[in-house]
Amino acid sequence: MFIHSIKTAWRNIRKNKGFSMLNIAGLTLGITCFMLLGAYILHEYSYDKFFADSDRIVYVSYGYKGSEDGQFNQTFVTPTAVAPTLKAQFSEVAYTARIYRYNSEGLVDNEGQQIKENKLYYADRDLLSILTYSVLQGTKEHALSAPYQIVLTADMAKKYFPEGPAVGKDLLIDKQPWKVTAVIENPPSYSEIRFDALLSNPHLARYKEATWGSANDMTVIRLKPFTEPAALESKVNQYLEKEYALSFADGFQFRVYMDKLADLHLHKTLGTGNRLYIYIFSILAISIIGIACVNFTNLALAQVSEKGKEIAMKKLLGASRIRLLMQYLFDSFILVFIAEVIAIVLTVALLPIFSQYIGTDIQLKLGYSPLFYVALVLLAIIIAAIAGGWPALLLTGLEPKTTLKGGFLGKVKGSGLGKSLIVIQFCITTVFILCTLIIGRQMSYIQQLNTGLNRSQVLVVDGDILQDNEIPTLKEQLLRLNSVAGVTASYDSPVNIQGGYSINYAEGKMENFKLHVTAIPIEKDFISVFDIPVIAGRNLSDADILQARDTTDAQVYGFIINEKAANSLGWKPNDAIGKRIALNGRSGFIKTVVKDFNFASLKDEIKPIVLFPEYSYFGQVFVRLNDKTTVQEGINSVEKVWKTMKPLVPFDYHFLDDDYAALYKAEEQASKTMRLFSILSISIACMGLFALSAFQARQRIKEIGIRKVLGASVPDLVLMLSADFLKIVAMALLLALPLGWWIMHNWLQNFAFHTTLEWWIFLLAAFLAFLITFITVSFQAVKTAGVNPINSLRDE
Repeated sequence: MFIHSIKTAWRNIRKNKGFSMLNIAGLTLGITCFMLLGAYILHEYSYDKFFADSDRIVYVSYGYKGSEDGQFNQTFVTPTAVAPTLKAQFSEVAYTARIYRYNSEGLVDNEGQQIKENKLYYADRDLLSILTYSVLQGTKEHALSAPYQIVLTADMAKKYFPEGPAVGKDLLIDKQPWKVTAVIENPPSYSEIRFDALLSNPHLARYKEATWGSANDMTVIRLKPFTEPAALESKVNQYLEKEYALSFADGFQFRVYMDKLADLHLHKTLGTGNRLYIYIFSILAISIIGIACVNFTNLALAQVSEKGKEIAMKKLLGASRIRLLMQYLFDSFILVFIAEVIAIVLTVALLPIFSQYIGTDIQLKLGYSPLFYVALVLLAIIIAAIAGGWPALLLTGLEPKTTLKGGFLGKVKGSGLGKSLIVIQFCITTVFILCTLIIGRQMSYIQQLNTGLNRSQVLVVDGDILQDNEIPTLKEQLLRLNSVAGVTASYDSPVNIQGGYSINYAEGKMENFKLHVTAIPIEKDFISVFDIPVIAGRNLSDADILQARDTTDAQVYGFIINEKAANSLGWKPNDAIGKRIALNGRSGFIKTVVKDFNFASLKDEIKPIVLFPEYSYFGQVFVRLNDKTTVQEGINSVEKVWKTMKPLVPFDYHFLDDDYAALYKAEEQASKTMRLFSILSISIACMGLFALSAFQARQRIKEIGIRKVLGASVPDLVLMLSADFLKIVAMALLLALPLGWWIMHNWLQNFAFHTTLEWWIFLLAAFLAFLITFITVSFQAVKTAGVNPINSLRDE
């Protein structure tokens, strides 16, 4: 019986090769899109769930606010005191560990060659008891217990010790030998905590005394069984409020937040992922598979003439409706299953390309799970039931007498479900088109917006490996080059400044005054190199630098603040000049007020910022190239200077525009994904539209013949056949345009700075929808209108 059903299904597929191929193609494309998007969504939801008892691993973040702050400022990092306090005071905590970055880069000696590594982190000894990576060499118990011990990932160990075990050997980092005590598996791409090596920290001065001041550590803890993070968070904050009551009374309050590590990636404030895009891509995946199902239904309708007569003959020969219904659904299942098998092959082949296209390393091993194969069969059954169910019920319910006479076509035509499905299909497709246009417009807006800081042709060179006295020397030599227009340096990237500081004294303010600001140490020429407009005061001078570097009691800082900071301090820009302030213990005067500029993502409002000259550490050196020379000439000349100063250190660089673009990686991913899948959804929708236009043309073949006899031209007939579908699209636009506006209006609210929703964007989306429809329908309409009326009217 089952074999007979398979043979019948295969015979039906071969009998209608054209429609079968179109059906399989549409379903294959739809299911492939569904699987690719599903792989991305599962990848995003799988972050840090691979650890043993991942629900007990908690990421601790820190919040603080001063007397002038309305709400707590939550930060990704914590002070050094958080982990030891949790371990000592709360029995619910099994292990705690702090993670602290080893500078921005370290120089690793590899047989005389120095290689830069930028994923080196200090870690407490219990980290490997919290994050349960597989240990490939050595043991985790004492891997980070003594000074200058290091744990390598598998790739790092293979890189520096390719010929044998790494454990017990020394690795020279910045001329300091580190003893390798263990090798662990590589952290997967779906982890928020990623590194190449972990370094022990007992020798670090910053951990000799636990403080609640500066926050620079990532803190993770493992809870004991049956402990809820929310309950422990409340308990810890009550303890802090009681233990540090004096600080709270003075206006400086702080607290901790506890979130499961597995939830961190999609955390609204701290995560690198974006839950909104997961929802968007989920809707996109479901919509595309829905469009594919609509196609299946419409293609079934297009074969209604042949199928109807075949079913009528089987009924006359004694076949029951249930038997025919099951056979029709089984035929549908076979088609879906074939499409699904092809889609799996395509998904496996295209996943690396798709990963590279959107810039995310998707690592999923669904093929090893039995549930994956069960899900595939269930998916095929569901699609076959949804897409093939209505045509099956319709066709098997027709009377054989009516069907064989040909009158059943009018009955099918009377049902508006096919056209209703096209309305839904093109509503979804038009929304995709509109979203793609607006997301692309916002990305262009981000790139073209004047952020108040000129980042054009700025080369970023690693300053972490340069000594204090080497940066002035490098600057002096670079400024001699015709290809260089300016050189400066700062602690970190000026397009994403994250340093949290406090102005704890301001002239004329209350004694307990405290204003939290963003701040960054800079080199003297920072604002001139980046063309940041000065609205009051003047730029830093050599005398200001000497005063700031003075190690005696005469040390005085010249501070640069933005308009927002001046307003928050209650001063007009000109009035602020010369006012004394103190920033985290640094005392000095306001030297300059600059125009507000964007120093973080455009999702955020511009906040108060303080720039101050401090030459103890510069993580990045910025070289503005002269626009009168080519970029490559400028790079080559800078490299030559670098090689004279650091002949053993590779010259690595990037452009400041790359740092700026990295802030919008998620948006760029969304833009690329929407663009790709909008094109694919349009392709699938056009297949269904083509099928329905063929079905309608077949219904009206005699009417067209009569009209041709009465003198109708081919263009008139094409317009007549296209008009119904253009009306359908117009109905779809009435739904799609308001829905698209609502979706994109809410999406744009994620940005403090965003483009506007201009009327012409909606007009363009509508025009594209009409154009796509007309081109698709016209092909079939021209073919039908060209039929000789003698052939179409022969049986009348």
